[in-house]
Amino acid sequence: MGTLFNKKLLAVTLATLLTACGGGGGGDSSSDTDQPAGDGGSGQGSGNGQGGAGDTPISDNVGTSVMVGDVEVTELGFATLTAVDVTLPDAMNNAKEVYQMAHYIARTDGEQNENDIDIPIRNYVATCATDTEIPRMFVSTTLSEGTSADDTTYGSVYELKYNPETSSFDQTGNATILKQCHESHGIAASKDCSRVAVLCNTDYQAHERYEVQGDLVEQYGSGWMTMEDNIDKIEARISNEIGLMVATNHGKFIDFFTEHPTLKFDDFLPGLKSTFPDTDFGESPSFTTIKGAEMQEEMEYIIDNLSSADHDALLQHIRDNGYKYNDQIWLLEWESEALSETPDAYVVNKMHGGSHVGTEELVYVDTDSQGRSSYAFSASARVFDNEGDSHYSAGLTVINRNDWSLNMSGSDNRGWYWACGDGHVVNIRAFYNPDNEKYGALCTSDWNDWIGSTHGQLGTIAIKMETSSSSSEGYFNHFVPSTAAMVSNGGGHTVVPLDADTNLSLIVSPKFIADADMDRFLQDEVGVDPSKEGPFDEECSDYDENNCFLSYMSYNYWYPEKAQFPSIERQGLYSGDALDPSSLTRIGIAKVNGSGSISGQGFKWLVEDNDCQVSDPQLVDLKNGRYLFGYAKFQCISDNLPFDRIYSPKSLRLLVPKAYYVMEIDADLNVLEGPIQLPNHGWGGLDEPMYMGGGKVAWSYIKNPTFENYGGGQQNTWQAMIYHSKSVN
Repeated sequence: MGTLFNKKLLAVTLATLLTACGGGGGGDSSSDTDQPAGDGGSGQGSGNGQGGAGDTPISDNVGTSVMVGDVEVTELGFATLTAVDVTLPDAMNNAKEVYQMAHYIARTDGEQNENDIDIPIRNYVATCATDTEIPRMFVSTTLSEGTSADDTTYGSVYELKYNPETSSFDQTGNATILKQCHESHGIAASKDCSRVAVLCNTDYQAHERYEVQGDLVEQYGSGWMTMEDNIDKIEARISNEIGLMVATNHGKFIDFFTEHPTLKFDDFLPGLKSTFPDTDFGESPSFTTIKGAEMQEEMEYIIDNLSSADHDALLQHIRDNGYKYNDQIWLLEWESEALSETPDAYVVNKMHGGSHVGTEELVYVDTDSQGRSSYAFSASARVFDNEGDSHYSAGLTVINRNDWSLNMSGSDNRGWYWACGDGHVVNIRAFYNPDNEKYGALCTSDWNDWIGSTHGQLGTIAIKMETSSSSSEGYFNHFVPSTAAMVSNGGGHTVVPLDADTNLSLIVSPKFIADADMDRFLQDEVGVDPSKEGPFDEECSDYDENNCFLSYMSYNYWYPEKAQFPSIERQGLYSGDALDPSSLTRIGIAKVNGSGSISGQGFKWLVEDNDCQVSDPQLVDLKNGRYLFGYAKFQCISDNLPFDRIYSPKSLRLLVPKAYYVMEIDADLNVLEGPIQLPNHGWGGLDEPMYMGGGKVAWSYIKNPTFENYGGGQQNTWQAMIYHSKSVN
């Protein structure tokens, strides 16, 4: 009887907490005089895409938490958050994030080396049975055998089931460790939970060592898709043009000569001068001056005159430094069976390798109006050119689940394997619009050639839909500061569909243009009175580019000699003496059309602060005209600390937030509730919570996720959280 009594008491207590009346932020409502002027969180921007006096500041309101049995319940006023501890499969620790993964204000390579990285690798969730009283959530988390970057890692999948009596999750014991995967990524489930699939990162040519049901890349791929390595190209160049290869790839190969214990350039110089009398070797010739295509024959002479042992050693040096191998991505699927059963496996990608930029999302559609069942996933992609060198972009692969086929070319293609944004794609996020039945992806690149050097190195945020080709790029929406080495200060996070013709695009970016300069541009060039409310972006679209921000940048591109409309000087992306206003980030949302174009629309900057960087945004449709919007606060100017963006052990504070916040907004981007700070919980910056029905949103993350109380990047006990919006009551 005691057990029954306690469970009933718990249910009554939770019901009282979850249905309690409350609006606004809850907690301490005192204001911070250091925050920008605002109207209490209305989120109303000035209309010109640059923000204004109504922008939402970071809130001082904090939720309050109590323990009800094993469930932590946090009251937010307009919502309640429940959290329960969950043990990872076999009580293993999660793996730490892979070196070089891109975030929105930092990169993991900022932590000196791979062993310094101390944040969890991204985890993924999928929800199903969301139209029932007992929805479920499947979680994909990569596990590690130890704490070193060199330790073996495995993929894993486990199931959680909603418990209406506790308004939280129970672990079902349905779980698996995927020993054939060194990482598991995107996960998806059918509406009734009978079909579960996960993306598995495995090794080069792994399908030759493990049984697979199909190699979709070999069956349906073309060109670059089927090329896992550059071995043949490197070997062909060794045989046919080794001199050109070394002369034009100094960074890779010349150190064989410069660091050789006995080779001296002076020993080759007399023969070079005799063999090439018309060549000017300069006053201080050396191995490093023999470079470039025009020196092919000279380098071949040097190589031909090596001893047999040194010649063999050079070939091995070239192979050691020139060979590259792409990982394979498999799609593993369980059909009406326990996760402990062996899943069906399909090879779906052979272009993922090298730098671990981007993320791997998996989306599943049970059936559409044409009777199609399909998967789609996004991933960074590496290709090898005719020189044997590699290049990076990203792809969106759409799999016809009805017959396990791909259609990546032609007029009726679905998906593309290359060229999402202009330059290297730092991050890619897949989405599906059920109203127009199209997949797409939001991509952030590290450079663009439209602005050129007019305003420093800028990366492109672009949306590309499934019907685009692998030779075309998506519609660009915005720019972010970047370098040509896949480092970005900001980027695109996710896309949430509104209807067949409208999507919400969520990004992080600093401010490039001072409000006064934008107002002057609108008045002098566009002919708009910035002191009045008006459709500025639509008028800018008629004037030149898609919206006022891009029109402003376009004007400076076409008329650089006038220099009438400046952009804010950017603090270096690598380091600085201290954080300053030019490096503060903000979070914005724009309405884009069903094809991804932002024409006539601008970003509404819902969160910006004059002291702190903000990032790690989240946007989830609550299915009742409202959207859960979350974000995190990071380092602040008032911390009075060195910038230490990357290549510093102190850069952990760019990857671990100080605090997390939530609010609710409507489809017109008006703030309806909040923001309010979560006192004890958060999410991974690259993770995405999922809707779970009935105003609920669910996700999983480590315990103690904030900088001040950080519990470390590896834990074997995580928390599963459910946000319960009171707007459904």
